[in-house]
Amino acid sequence: MSRNRLLFAVAALVVTWAANAQFFNFNFGHGNSGPADLKGSVRLEPSGAVVGIPCSLVFSFATEKTIQIQNISGLPNEGIEFLADTIEPHADNTYRLPVRFLEPCTNVLQLTVEGMQTVERGSGSFRMTSSSSFRKRLPPVRIEVRSLPDHGRPQNFSGAVGTKFTMTQRLEPDHVHPGDLVTATYELKFDGYCPSNTWPTIEHLSKEFRAYEPKEVSRTPNSFKWTQILVPRTTAATNSPLVSLNYYNSRIRRYEVARAYPKKIVFVSDKAASTENTAVVVTSSELASNAASSPATTTRSVQELRFGPSDTSPVIATLPPDTSVKELARSNGWRRLETPRAIGWSR
Repeated sequence: MSRNRLLFAVAALVVTWAANAQFFNFNFGHGNSGPADLKGSVRLEPSGAVVGIPCSLVFSFATEKTIQIQNISGLPNEGIEFLADTIEPHADNTYRLPVRFLEPCTNVLQLTVEGMQTVERGSGSFRMTSSSSFRKRLPPVRIEVRSLPDHGRPQNFSGAVGTKFTMTQRLEPDHVHPGDLVTATYELKFDGYCPSNTWPTIEHLSKEFRAYEPKEVSRTPNSFKWTQILVPRTTAATNSPLVSLNYYNSRIRRYEVARAYPKKIVFVSDKAASTENTAVVVTSSELASNAASSPATTTRSVQELRFGPSDTSPVIATLPPDTSVKELARSNGWRRLETPRAIGWSR
C-alpha cells in the first residue's frame, strides 16, 4: 500500500471513530431544557396523607433511559420533613422521596426535576453508553394533607406520631435522707415524629417533695431526655411522679400514652441531710436586709439557677434574658434570687 493510500485509510478511520464518539456522547454533561421524549409526572402516596405519618412523593418517567435525579425545585420550604438525602430508583421504575408533613395543608406543587439520563447501545461485548443532563418541568400536582382525627384526641395532645413510644425514669440516688437532692431523669424514645417543644406530663407527685422545674438535657432524632430535681422534705415522700406523654399510634390508628411509672425512694434514716448542696441556710436577718436593699431587677443575659451556692450544685432552672428577679441573699460571690421559675443561687 502506498504512503498516500495508507494516510487516507487512517484519516477515514479517525473520521468514522469521531462520528461514533459524537453519536454516543452527544451533549454529555451539558444542560438540556427537557428532551421531547422524556415525559414525567409526580404523585403523592398515599394520596390522603396525614400529618406526622410518612408518605412519599413518587416520580415516574416514560422512557427506557436510566434516570438519575440530582435536584428538585418547587418543594415546600416549611411544614415538611425530608426523610432521605437521595432519591433512589425502585423496582416499579419509579423514584421515591420519603417525606413527612408537619402540618395540614392543601397545595398545588409545580416541580422541576434536574438530573442525568443514560442510554446503553450496542450488542454482545461491544456496548457503549451515552449520558446527557436534563431539566424537566413536571405537570402540576395537587396534594392534600389531613390533620389527625379528632376522635379520642387528648386535650393536651403533644403532636407526636409513630408506632412505638416508650418513657422511662430513673432516680439518683434512690436511698436518701430527708432533704437530700434526688435527680430524676425522664427519657422518651420513639420511632416516628415528635415536635421539638414536646414536654412530658408530670403528675401524682407528693406535696412532701420540693420539686424544681424539669430541664431538657439532650435530644436526638429519636429520643428526648429531661432531668428534674426532687427534694423529699420528710420520709412520707416515698414515690417519684408518674411521667407520661401522649401520641398518635399510626399503625393501629388511635391515640395512646407512653408512661414511666413512679419509682420507690428508700430512706436510710429519718434524720435530715447535712450536705452543703441540700442544706442552704439563709437567716431571716439576711433575707430582710437584702429584700429591703435590693429591689426587683432583670437579667441581662442567660443565667443558670443552682440549688446551692456552688458550681457542683445541680441546675434547677435556666433564666432567659430580661427575666425579673429579686435578690434575697448573698454568699461568697453568689446571689440567692427569687424568679418566676424558681428560687436558687446564681453567680
